[in-house]
Amino acid sequence: MTGGAAALTIASSLLALCAGAPVRAQVDTKSTAPIDVTANEAEVVNSKCVVIWRGAAEALQDHTRLRADTISVYAHPKAASAGGQAACGGTDRIEAEGHVFYVTPQQNARGDHAVYSAAADQIVLTGHVIVVQGADVARGDKLTIHVSTREAKMESNVTGAGRTGRVRGVFYPEKSTETAAPAGP
Repeated sequence: MTGGAAALTIASSLLALCAGAPVRAQVDTKSTAPIDVTANEAEVVNSKCVVIWRGAAEALQDHTRLRADTISVYAHPKAASAGGQAACGGTDRIEAEGHVFYVTPQQNARGDHAVYSAAADQIVLTGHVIVVQGADVARGDKLTIHVSTREAKMESNVTGAGRTGRVRGVFYPEKSTETAAPAGP
């Protein structure tokens, strides 16, 4: 995988969560494994269609892990039921706040804040963003991933040649396992 493709693969995997009931939002869209969510506390606010996991929140599914200080899952509000109870539909957005880590066996990403928006079909990770796959590393202040197109954009608040804090990537070329053929005449 080329360096750019590695960064794109990492980015496209970051927080790829699918629609469903708030407590059933997936950590890995390709997995049908159960989701194990733990935190110091959980709060369900039916009137706002939100489930909030606070205090070392962690969602595990197969070998995929989402960790943050707080993970909030917002559902689409629907018309109230016949009994006047608020009704909630599929996932609208998921927010992870504070010490956000998304880890798979192949890659990981971290930042201070992440938002997955179903309507925009995008994930935005902000604040000291670092994306790693193998030895390849990309850094910036903001990473925006368009989930369906797998397009990603890393940005920084710092501009100008030679300034510390600009978007940076260090990518290691793949080593070929084949011996290069000798050059012809």
